[in-house]
Amino acid sequence: MRRAALGIPVAIALAVVAVFGATRFWPRGTMPTTAEAPVPAEPTGTVKFLMEQQWAIRMKLAKVESAATARQIAAPARVVPAAGHHAVVAPPVAGVITSARILRVGETLGRGEPVATVRQVLTATENVQIETGRIEEVRLAAERRRAEEAVNEVDLRRSHARRELDRAQRLFERKAAPQRQVEAAEHDLKAAEAAYAGAIAHREALRDAPGPTPRAAGGGTSHIVMAPISGSIVKVAKSPGEQVGAGEVIAEIVSLDTVWVEVPIFERDLPRLARPIRAVFSSPTVPGKELSGRLVDLGAVVDPATRATRLVFELPNRDRALRIGLQVDARVDAGEQVETAMIPREAVVEAEGKRFVYVLRSGEEFERRDVTSGDEYGATIAIVSGLKPGERVVTQGAWQLRQHELRPAGGGAHTHE
Repeated sequence: MRRAALGIPVAIALAVVAVFGATRFWPRGTMPTTAEAPVPAEPTGTVKFLMEQQWAIRMKLAKVESAATARQIAAPARVVPAAGHHAVVAPPVAGVITSARILRVGETLGRGEPVATVRQVLTATENVQIETGRIEEVRLAAERRRAEEAVNEVDLRRSHARRELDRAQRLFERKAAPQRQVEAAEHDLKAAEAAYAGAIAHREALRDAPGPTPRAAGGGTSHIVMAPISGSIVKVAKSPGEQVGAGEVIAEIVSLDTVWVEVPIFERDLPRLARPIRAVFSSPTVPGKELSGRLVDLGAVVDPATRATRLVFELPNRDRALRIGLQVDARVDAGEQVETAMIPREAVVEAEGKRFVYVLRSGEEFERRDVTSGDEYGATIAIVSGLKPGERVVTQGAWQLRQHELRPAGGGAHTHE
């Protein structure tokens, strides 16, 4: 019994030593653990974000507002030159560019400013025409000389007829000539007077007839080609020393102070357009800014291929941010009024093909919630589903909250249902 009593304390001491040795000398990397593996984030959940973290990123919230807005028709639009703001520079005659000025793309020209000097070079056909004109000029000069001679000849005949009438009348008064001789003299005088009047009219007609334009065969005439509008050169097609045809483009000029924007509207959407028609435009070239313009054309023709007509808007473009051919996003107001939830655009986060926002649940807890967005109105966006008026969403700091959700630090944040 005594040995048994002494064995119990010894066994207890050995057990304590064994446990101590295991905890003291067991390799740390192979220690068994009962900790659970991290739970992957759910599609929607909550994120804990401490007040200190919120202050660090200067987080801001916005209240979900309910507003009556007009639905919009979104369409990709294109910038085109406004009427009278695009022109081609072309000579009226064919020839060789003799001016020393070298045109450069981007150069600014004023209206009426000389662009090029073209020395006319006539073709074989034009030389034949000139030769024909010379022959016609010689013929016309000969006709005028003959007409002048005819006037003089008829005038002499008229004077002779007048003298013969005077002589016949004197003889008749003296009973030395019959009456019929006087009548014959009067008839001859009238015929001479009519012939004289006809010769005068023919001579005057030939004098007033325009002759051919005198041009020297082989060319040599120079023409100065002017800029039809003020603007910037966007294309140069010819250089000094090159041959250019009549009407062939030397350069193209575009003025960007005012541009047109063509907006395609499908025929099914035409009845939805509000009156008056208003539209706003946005482009990466003017980030964070919306542009508006004046309606120029309602579009009278529907394209049979696309089944769309084109609305044309005129936009001021003094800063030249809109370039010809640039594609912009257009939103045209429809006549339908709807009640919708509105939030700032910066509250919406896009990732992995989804749109979501972070809704405040408590002071340090936020819920990630998928939303369906609608039309945009300046700095705000309509939310079709996912939010209710009165809730608060994160605006400034939404993206940082997203990064924190993906990589929580030290247990300060977690995701769960």
